[in-house]
Amino acid sequence: MIFDNKDEEYYSSISNDKDADEKINNLDFSKSENNDNEITFTTQSYSYCIGIISIVNLSQEIKELDNPVEIRKYYSIFHNTMASIIRRHGGKVIKNIGDDILFYFPKTVNFTKPSVFQNVLECGLEMGKANTILNSKISENRLPFINYNISLNYGKVELAISSNSNTVDLFGPAVNICSKINHLALPNQMVIYKDLYDIMKKLSFFKYYVFENLKENGMDGKNQTNYSHLVYSVKRKNDNPIFLKEIENKKEDQFNKKELSQNQLNSSFNILLVDDDKDILFTFESFIQSAGYNLTSYSDPKKALDHLSNLDPYYYDLIVLDIRMPGFNGFQLYRQIKVLNPDTKVLFLTALDVIQEIKIVCPGMKESDILRKPVHPDIFLSRIDSVLHS
Repeated sequence: MIFDNKDEEYYSSISNDKDADEKINNLDFSKSENNDNEITFTTQSYSYCIGIISIVNLSQEIKELDNPVEIRKYYSIFHNTMASIIRRHGGKVIKNIGDDILFYFPKTVNFTKPSVFQNVLECGLEMGKANTILNSKISENRLPFINYNISLNYGKVELAISSNSNTVDLFGPAVNICSKINHLALPNQMVIYKDLYDIMKKLSFFKYYVFENLKENGMDGKNQTNYSHLVYSVKRKNDNPIFLKEIENKKEDQFNKKELSQNQLNSSFNILLVDDDKDILFTFESFIQSAGYNLTSYSDPKKALDHLSNLDPYYYDLIVLDIRMPGFNGFQLYRQIKVLNPDTKVLFLTALDVIQEIKIVCPGMKESDILRKPVHPDIFLSRIDSVLHS
């Protein structure tokens, strides 16, 4: 299975404005020792739930399509439908190419949150059920029906990012196994590997699902492989009223959690501050600590990254970054932080007048998330408060 990095959700707008890209490349980062034109990779190793969706039994009609507009529409409907479901369940699409989508669930790095792992199963089940709606959209465009396999696994992977291309990728045995077991799934259904199954069976929601070993139940058919005895199909026990009630209440629970976060005390939030100027660092430390937040600060961006690499990627609620720093500028640090935790909230501090360029280099950044130095303490703390309580 071959993948090409196409994370539209996070990086799609970078290549849309070459002029702005040129401005960023030409910024005077004279304090940076690295050459951004070099392709270098920083890898971190974490354990996550990994998923692969693969189109199967592609009909002869689609293979014979010679209209590029229809082909793009066919894959666009498939990719967008699946990506929407993945996002709703806390997942992130890493890349897709044609028939295949690779995705993962960043929050599964934390074993203390069983609901995150339940979201993984619910994501796979919803993707299977979405086949009817998906084919309805495809039929409206007079394109052939589509079927796909879903496979999920759990394990340690290497997260890699290129310092100048903004591409993110996952490597390791967990991804390879997920790819190898994908063909064992029935059309529009999911299978999971034993590593993920062993985690699920320890969690409280396990009893609400039916897990069937493919080998023991003769479900591997002609697709017998060395992996089939380690692979499980998954179904929900739809007749369990307690479980169905829990599913129905998920939206309400999420709403209540949002209200709770808005009422949290500042002392419950963890903030990381990185600025190479120790005088400025001390000033911002004073601002943040005076407001009662838990603060960790670094003047060396590489040490800050090492520190992050040894923590739960979701430990910090907010990271405040200077841009011009020696050896490792704020953009480079931002990109690698986003590999460790794509949900990280970030504020940039800069004395440079490059707000529009920053928004292009770092898609998703709002103008209000970029603070010009010098910044008044009230404005600085107001923005922190707004980000953390939103």
